[in-house]
Amino acid sequence: MRALLHLTFLLTAAVMFVADAPTLHRPITQPIAIRTPTGPLAIGINSHLATRYPDAATMAIPAAIVADLGVQWVREDLHWHRIQPQPDVWDWVFTDAALYALSRQDVRILGVLGPSVGWATADPTDRPNLISFAPPDEDAFVTYAGAVVQRYKHLIKHWQIWNEPDQTLFWRPSPDPARYTRLLIATAQTIRTIDPTATIVLGGINPFDTGFLRAIAAYGGWNAFDVIAIHPYVDPLNPEEGNLIAAADGVRAVAARYGMKPIWATEVGWASGPGDRDALGLTNATLQAAYLSRTYCALWYGGVSAVFWYMLKDDPHNPYGLFAYGSGRADFSTPKPAVTAMRELPDTLAACHLEPPTTTIPLLTGSQPVQWRRPSQPNGSLRLIEHDRVFHISYRFTTRMNDYVAFALSNPIPLPDDTTAITVQLFGDGNGHRLRLWLRDSEGETFSLTAGIIGPPAWQTINTPLSRRPMQYELIAGNGNRQPDAPLALAAIVIDDEDDTWTGMGEVLIERIAAVRTTLDAASLPTYTVTQRR
Repeated sequence: MRALLHLTFLLTAAVMFVADAPTLHRPITQPIAIRTPTGPLAIGINSHLATRYPDAATMAIPAAIVADLGVQWVREDLHWHRIQPQPDVWDWVFTDAALYALSRQDVRILGVLGPSVGWATADPTDRPNLISFAPPDEDAFVTYAGAVVQRYKHLIKHWQIWNEPDQTLFWRPSPDPARYTRLLIATAQTIRTIDPTATIVLGGINPFDTGFLRAIAAYGGWNAFDVIAIHPYVDPLNPEEGNLIAAADGVRAVAARYGMKPIWATEVGWASGPGDRDALGLTNATLQAAYLSRTYCALWYGGVSAVFWYMLKDDPHNPYGLFAYGSGRADFSTPKPAVTAMRELPDTLAACHLEPPTTTIPLLTGSQPVQWRRPSQPNGSLRLIEHDRVFHISYRFTTRMNDYVAFALSNPIPLPDDTTAITVQLFGDGNGHRLRLWLRDSEGETFSLTAGIIGPPAWQTINTPLSRRPMQYELIAGNGNRQPDAPLALAAIVIDDEDDTWTGMGEVLIERIAAVRTTLDAASLPTYTVTQRR
């Protein structure tokens, strides 16, 4: 039945996308939307007091440390296995202590419900009273969630249902959007019955792959939540190399079709040494502090309205915290430079609207003669609209696998050696696909660089930074050293489906691709270029 429902959605979606394909012969004098914050940014942190601080009696100590950081919000896990270790046993000691201590500090709380407890899963390897990431019995989960909300509804008004349900680590053995959606709908209904004023937050998802989010909408879950939560980790790339300012573009493209909602980043961070996502420890404590400031700024300008840093205090062998692990979980005696960065964040945000001086050098426009090696392909075609001097790309993706269409230049266009970013001016179609650029390096290798997400039907500027770190690129062809060596050259324009199960038709206009030179050291600035179409 689930497979049939999924197939029905895909066929329906294909008809919708064909019917909705816009006519893109629009005047090109419209201003491109400038990236500007739509309101104040809520500053938060993942605190983990209820689950990791070891002494309920002294919970006021870490709560005061949290308040001293100047944050307005905390994200607190309310682990099921600690609250209900057995079906008929309820233990509120640590959650009571943590939530009341934080509330006395006038900090708002985002409560995370989940994950499973062993006795409520079908996994025979789970220990009954310990944490599990297997999907839970739905009725048992809803009972637990209802009890938590009933007890703390006077303290917590925002509830997040699960953490990262789109990740195999947190939903074993593999993510199941249909089952998560059923759990989301049932839990949200119970929460709203108990507290009609509550806000439901989606479990934090990877924003760079929107397939899971689209599936939630397909299975009828879009109205079950009020806030889209993303976890836009890009480490060990820095915030600029990871293009954090564009992290929410993909989910925003999905929301434009199903209904706009606020977007929160409920986890994002960098470790100060070797950790889960950076085994080499490419980021030290000084860089961690710098990245914190630049992260909040980038996401704010990218349309995210709340950001929660991960996390307050280091775990052993995973130093994402603002405080070092030290002698144990109760030791807050060793703050890192990121503590100061967090305290100064309001002043940093007040200044981050400044733009570093840049020079833009056109690479490809509709006014220059160029030749394409394959202007027409099975998945699409490219032509120049003479009177508007823009390139028109049409595409049709027909499979539920990875579809893309690539248009290669007969003569790749060299990038200046000091290029720091590539900017593309285009008119999107609302399907939310990835725009990729293929770059040829000095060794003849071809690399794919994800420029960004093609947005709704409107003119937009996509900016993507360049670095020499190979982790930012995907090797497409060649037998060199597998890293991009200058000088680079623009070799092809590619539209790649997002997600792979998408089928349908679309069209995009591209007016201009240009190289950007930044005349100040962008890595030293918590600022981001915002462009205006002339």
